Amino acid sequence: MFTELQKYLGVGRVYKNRKNVVFVVRSIDEIVNTILPLFDKHPLRGGKKLSYNIFKEVSLMVKDKKKHLTVEGTHQIIELAYFMNKDTSLRTEESKKVLIEKLNLNNVSFPIVSKIPSIKALETPNNSAPISTEFIRGQIDGDGSFNVSFASTRRRIGVNFTVTHELASMSVLNELVEFFQCGAVYKLPTLAARFQVQSVNDILNKVIPVFRDTRFNTKKQKHFEIVIKICELINKNGYSKNEDLFKIVELAWDMNKAKNRKISKE
Repeated sequence: MFTELQKYLGVGRVYKNRKNVVFVVRSIDEIVNTILPLFDKHPLRGGKKLSYNIFKEVSLMVKDKKKHLTVEGTHQIIELAYFMNKDTSLRTEESKKVLIEKLNLNNVSFPIVSKIPSIKALETPNNSAPISTEFIRGQIDGDGSFNVSFASTRRRIGVNFTVTHELASMSVLNELVEFFQCGAVYKLPTLAARFQVQSVNDILNKVIPVFRDTRFNTKKQKHFEIVIKICELINKNGYSKNEDLFKIVELAWDMNKAKNRKISKE
């Protein structure tokens, strides 16, 4: 997927390590000329929108105003951007102080960030445009999953559809509840929240119809197709008979391989 994204945009590079694949755009010219117009045309929502707006402001400060070349500008950029993506950042007030001290910026005067007009207007993310199916498809490719769980002690199968975000984007998850007219949002102990639909009936009648004519760009497409088959099997026959249970196990066992199941297939 990332290789296709890099080819489509014509910028950035794709890096691989043992566990992850990362698409990175570092060139300030590519960011300003390609990435910013892309997200201006297709706006983000929730906390990611606020982070993007700060990112855009800093990018323009670097590209057009060359503020990163001045002491005052460097201090201003640090104040603006240091706590972007706060829920997932390891940055602290103490680490910011250390950085400012190392850069000898303690005695530098700079405009109060909240009084910069372009930033003041960005403080509250605005989600006035209706949420779209295309936006949700991107959410699922990036942060969503279709799962099937098994509990051998109770002979129980669980089917669920989830999207997980940092707490700053919890408003987006609440929008998904309104969009699908089902599911719920749960806060997690990891400074994140999850939208989740666990009802087979809701998945069959409210989630699957939305994406019948849509293809996801990742392995989520295969998982979606498996969940359709399993929900239809459960709806038609249930799984009280061994033969029906075996069908579901065979279909679903290798989904989300990176997640270790607590019981063996046997």
